[in-house]
Amino acid sequence: MTAPLLVRADDGVELALWHAPPAGPPRSTAVLLVHGTFSNRRFFLGAGERGLARVLAERGYDAWVPELRGHGRSGALGRAQQWHFEDWIRRDAPAVVAGVRDHAGPERLVWIGHSAGGVIGLAFAGQGGPLARHVAGFVVAGAPAPLGLGPAQRPLALAGWLIARLVGRFPARALRIGPEDEHAGVFGQWMRWNLQRRWLGADGTDYFANLSRVTAPVLALAGGGDRLVAPAATCRGLLDACGGADHKFVRCGRAEGFAENYDHNRVLVSRGARAEVWPLIIAWLEQRFP
Repeated sequence: MTAPLLVRADDGVELALWHAPPAGPPRSTAVLLVHGTFSNRRFFLGAGERGLARVLAERGYDAWVPELRGHGRSGALGRAQQWHFEDWIRRDAPAVVAGVRDHAGPERLVWIGHSAGGVIGLAFAGQGGPLARHVAGFVVAGAPAPLGLGPAQRPLALAGWLIARLVGRFPARALRIGPEDEHAGVFGQWMRWNLQRRWLGADGTDYFANLSRVTAPVLALAGGGDRLVAPAATCRGLLDACGGADHKFVRCGRAEGFAENYDHNRVLVSRGARAEVWPLIIAWLEQRFP
């Protein structure tokens, strides 16, 4: 995999769409694995053969890993102030779903998202439309609802917002919390939404309220040790806001029989996740999309 497929959002931004082809004939269901803030394609592709996308490809799933604008090979950091979090929802999400549909032509796809990557997928589906209906299921891990920040979270969110405005981006690399800096406009809107406890777009769209329109099956995972970014209660709150009846929530912690209390990233990227969490995802996929 040396070069990505490039797809273009409706505002002209080019997005990189990486492909892990299936072993053997592809299943009728493709998977789209979407990273969150401060991240890029390596979150799901991993190094060598260790990424979740590659493991799913080994099981016959046509796996696609997009990079959101401003990350990896998508877009450019210089346009930071012109972008917002909802550009990921309204522009990047439909562009990558259409890219998979047009290039591979699967009957349906499942959106697998970590953190903000899960929020984007559900918020996109809540908007409705033909492309959104193409997504037949969701796996979201560490994806929180705007249910109110805790005493430790609120000052950190406010400080992060102010730093992004001052510097022009959130310096995640310098702070050693991720491989990608985040755009000031994207990060700022995301922090404002969480501080205000509402996901309101510039035109008044209530993305959280729209989740009631999401009727596809949803598997929501929460890290048992994730107390700062996406505590289990907020992940459960996101699932409860979705419509439909096929919901499954799993808290990945010692109290539930897991080997560790997984934190925000380790719930999907760790040796433990490979042994305990990935099989849960695979079983859920194969039960609903055989």
